[in-house]
Amino acid sequence: MSARVIDFPTRAPAQASDPKATVFVAANAGSGKTYTLVQRVVRLLLAGAMPEAILCVTYTKAGAAEMQRRLFRQLGDWAVMADEPLRAALANLDEAGRDLSAARTLFARALETPGGLKIQTIHAFCEKLLRRFPLEAGVSPGFTVLEDAAAAELSARARKSVALYVMDKADGAAAEAYAHFSVELAWPNFNAMFQAFEDRRRSIEAYVGRCGGLAGASRDVWKRCGFERPRDPDDLRQEALDRLRWGQWRRTADALAASGKASDAETAAQIRALEAEPTFPALCRILLTDKLEPRQRVATAAADPQARSFLEDEQRRLVEIVAEIRAATVARDTVLALILADAYAKAYDIEKTAQGALDFDDLVARTEQLLTARADAAWVLYKLDGGLEHVLLDEAQDTAPEQWDILRALTAEFFVGVGASPVRRTVFAVGDEKQSIFSFQGAAPERMAVETRAFEEMALAAGAPFARTSLLESRRSAPEILEFVDGLFEDPAALAGLRPAEPGVILHAPVRHKAFRDPGGCVELWPLEETEPAAETDPWEAVDAEPAESGNRKLARRIARSIKAMVARGDGVHDRTADRWRPCVWGDVLILVRRRGALFHEVIRALKREGVPVGGADRLKLSDHAVFKDLMALARFVRFPPDDLTLAALLRSPFCDVSEESLYDLAFDRGGSLWATLNQRADERPEWRQARDLLAWAIDEARARPPFDFYGRVLSRLGADGRSMRERILTRMGSEAQDALDAFLAETLASEGRDVRDLERFVAAMAATEIEVKREQEDAEAKAGGGEVRVMTVHGAKGLEAPIVILPDTTTRALPQGGPLLDTADGGFLWAPRKADDCKASADARSLRDFATDHESLRL
Repeated sequence: MSARVIDFPTRAPAQASDPKATVFVAANAGSGKTYTLVQRVVRLLLAGAMPEAILCVTYTKAGAAEMQRRLFRQLGDWAVMADEPLRAALANLDEAGRDLSAARTLFARALETPGGLKIQTIHAFCEKLLRRFPLEAGVSPGFTVLEDAAAAELSARARKSVALYVMDKADGAAAEAYAHFSVELAWPNFNAMFQAFEDRRRSIEAYVGRCGGLAGASRDVWKRCGFERPRDPDDLRQEALDRLRWGQWRRTADALAASGKASDAETAAQIRALEAEPTFPALCRILLTDKLEPRQRVATAAADPQARSFLEDEQRRLVEIVAEIRAATVARDTVLALILADAYAKAYDIEKTAQGALDFDDLVARTEQLLTARADAAWVLYKLDGGLEHVLLDEAQDTAPEQWDILRALTAEFFVGVGASPVRRTVFAVGDEKQSIFSFQGAAPERMAVETRAFEEMALAAGAPFARTSLLESRRSAPEILEFVDGLFEDPAALAGLRPAEPGVILHAPVRHKAFRDPGGCVELWPLEETEPAAETDPWEAVDAEPAESGNRKLARRIARSIKAMVARGDGVHDRTADRWRPCVWGDVLILVRRRGALFHEVIRALKREGVPVGGADRLKLSDHAVFKDLMALARFVRFPPDDLTLAALLRSPFCDVSEESLYDLAFDRGGSLWATLNQRADERPEWRQARDLLAWAIDEARARPPFDFYGRVLSRLGADGRSMRERILTRMGSEAQDALDAFLAETLASEGRDVRDLERFVAAMAATEIEVKREQEDAEAKAGGGEVRVMTVHGAKGLEAPIVILPDTTTRALPQGGPLLDTADGGFLWAPRKADDCKASADARSLRDFATDHESLRL
């Protein structure tokens, strides 16, 4: 079947901002999506639309703020603009002949209208709607919205609640599931399992709900794995042994022993050992490889043909049994995983209810239910319908299915006739499928094509104007770069990565860009760097340690030296703000990688070694940062000074700054605890005395201070060198530690707001959560000395620009993500940790995920 092509013909931006038509826009990066959206809002206001009747939904808070800033700046300029410039500005918008006085009043109307312009993220819109209709939505009128850190803390408490529950109900299904996975999985994987439950919580709940509950989901899982009823994998193994025809096996062993071949004799010995002690692994060793695949030869040509034929028949039977056991194992583990996921979800909901809180997923889910499923949906839509006339959607390619459902519900009455409003109501959506963040927050870029067709059909059926428009002209990149990109994606294999992973739908023709800028760019391709083979592997080396001269390290060093040379030479870049060429500075360089893996950190290290200013990681896990570990070690020590290991780490930290040799002299051959030894010998060396004084003071302070006050006093305390503890930390660890310090103090203050006011509870709460800090890097060029080189992921850099962009991670295939919990094509789930143990159902689900990974790999 040929693919259905949804084409977006090229039109001028004026058609995209036409206030009378419903318009869906496909845009290239840098083609003015935000500009077009702002111009549409301006033209809607010029056409008489009330500001409070316009809803603009965008993807990020930064995007919403930028949109509002541009809108008010333009309207503010119009308010004081002379007649001729204002007429020219209106003519540029296809609004020639508009009343100038009316245009000048738009700024005041937008500012003074009750409720004002609604330019917000989808989560902000959902929150506002739920606060307006809390009873209809079934939420607490005074609910709070959980930020990431608070949600992580609640998640940790929910996991603890599950553990306590299964301890009390040791014979229940949840206890069985908990016991099974606590043995099957290592501790990090066990925690990762609960994170997978959290990430897919809504999808799992929806699947279980469709099946009519856990019992129905269990039946569905067993059925999709090929069973009409549950089967224990151990029972299947025992049944395989019970069905063995021992008389035939003995005769086969005798025949093999008589063949005179060593391999046949070995097989005969294995058969006799199996009869003496029948076990399923022993049976598999006779007929299958270590990977449980059929052996190419079960007997030599010299063996008796009947014996060889018997073993081949048994081998085929055993292969079928192994497949059945794998399927039963996947089904059993999936059911146990769903039981545990259900227990976790209930515990998490109990924790949220106790605090009267909703997380970001709840906001979208509750709003979708409010507008589509609840009994009061019609009433809510009726109340909204009178005050909503124009809906504008930014970043449509990243809009999740649930968010499209919300948009559909909000605009359901727009195309059924005049209705309650005499105004022609419109929908505007703009997006670029090439920029979609696949699998992030449920993004479904293929849905943009589906919704384009659906809204077109609704609009045309209602006699309303509808237009598809493309914005191909890029104001961001040089012509040489755009030509390179177009040429690259002429390859069908590369082009496939830009299209939604849905067979049968293509958004439009091959990639085409039109350059707005004058020539002056270049694309530079480097040869690959290869890892040098290690001469000898050190058995004590960490298993994940890279060789001394890995390809990543060599590439990172080359990047750092190239950047240093570019700035030293004064290579020219075009400053679009000033419309001139100037020498490049550090802040002009943006390095983009796929993930924050080995190459990411090697690049940052190489830049620092070469003396290149670098902003550090754009995101950091607070719990992995040395600052976090030192601050937590201080808290653990003041609560329990006899902890020698914690004290030793603390003495080496910037707080005490004791050298390795000095610590050895203090700790070696001591008679008691390290703390007691430090107190006894403090006057022997200045660094010991200063460490003792600081730590003794910290112990006294911790008894009387809540966490935020305690850490604030510690960080502001002056050392013997006249520097504060904060300054000593930044001197040792660099400027990027500033973000970790600030984030830690913010979490300390937030924890006190959650009534965690003693140090011991605070340490326990922080140790149980993973906090990720996003480091803002938009203002890199504005910093003194030409800014800093930015190293980010492709996804993290969404919306940012730089004159020089380096892509060092474009030749390797992305590894499959997602862990053991696999999504099936029809919205179900299967738990399958290892590809080698897949059954047919889990293999199909894994293949689906691998296809999506390959698809995204082509895009990145």
